[in-house]
Amino acid sequence: MKRVVLMALVGVLVLAARGFAQPVGTLETLREKTAITDQDRQQIRTWATTLAENLVANKDPDRRGMVAARDAFIVEGRKEGRSAAFYQAFGEEAIAALKAAEKKAVSQDARVNLFLAVAELRRVEGIDVLRAAIEKDPYPAARYWAAKGLAQVADAVVEKNTPRLELDIADSIAKVIDTETSPVTLYQLFDALGRFDHERAHDVLADAAAKVVTRLIAADPIASQVEDGIVKSLQKAYTREVRPEAKTRLLSAFATMCAAIMPPTSEPSLMSNLNASLEMITGEKVGFVATDTPIMQKLALLEWVEKFVREKKIPKRPLLPPAVEQTLKDILGTGTAPTP
Repeated sequence: MKRVVLMALVGVLVLAARGFAQPVGTLETLREKTAITDQDRQQIRTWATTLAENLVANKDPDRRGMVAARDAFIVEGRKEGRSAAFYQAFGEEAIAALKAAEKKAVSQDARVNLFLAVAELRRVEGIDVLRAAIEKDPYPAARYWAAKGLAQVADAVVEKNTPRLELDIADSIAKVIDTETSPVTLYQLFDALGRFDHERAHDVLADAAAKVVTRLIAADPIASQVEDGIVKSLQKAYTREVRPEAKTRLLSAFATMCAAIMPPTSEPSLMSNLNASLEMITGEKVGFVATDTPIMQKLALLEWVEKFVREKKIPKRPLLPPAVEQTLKDILGTGTAPTP
């Protein structure tokens, strides 16, 4: 994620900062074992349960013990330097312990650090708890780390060829897209969707993009990056999609972006990237010139909308921002804008 997005998190994720956590013990003697015995697994389970309890129940004024527990999970959960047997056993036991502890995590500090740990472990076993968090957690910072966790585990889901998990994640995102207002969280949710090829993920992506871009203001740095990420995800989905009706939905989402994005944009290349994606997926061009003024670039994006409507590639023209509607009325001199 770009620097501006990370900087936006500093105010709400102070406890995520590292550097003052102290070691709380490791499972070093087990890390390279090629076979994990029942006794070994019990040792891992006891270690993970104790750390999870420390994470959610720590009362230190500076939360030093909470952060130390969180970091210990992340350090032990690294894949590098661990045998396949240890990595698998540790992941299962760590996620199980964190899931059990989540029920006792009441404060924002505890929940943020718990979901940060689950996110950084990047285990498919943690998907259920991450999905529940993005759907129901009351704290925006906790939902952010849950969303980031889903984005970070997405590649493992694809690698394991588990379409059911892709569907489940897409369903959870669909449930929250109307209510989630944090741009940094939306960034992660769209990142997750963009990594999947499941039909449901493509459909949710198209519908969610069409909704979200009408709520974002491209002059905002984070919102502009969210929109740029949506462009990339839509392009990937469109090029891999084979269902004609799904391609139409994705193209409609592109058209909504062309209509909704208004200059000035914080991301200088946003409109150019949107045009380039449309040129790539359609093999066609409109009057877009990268060196034109932002206003002329906006008018060129509207050419895409009219082109898609005229050629019946999308069922209807998306709603235009009021300022654009009025401009079209003035250009046409009719007092009414084109009928959607």
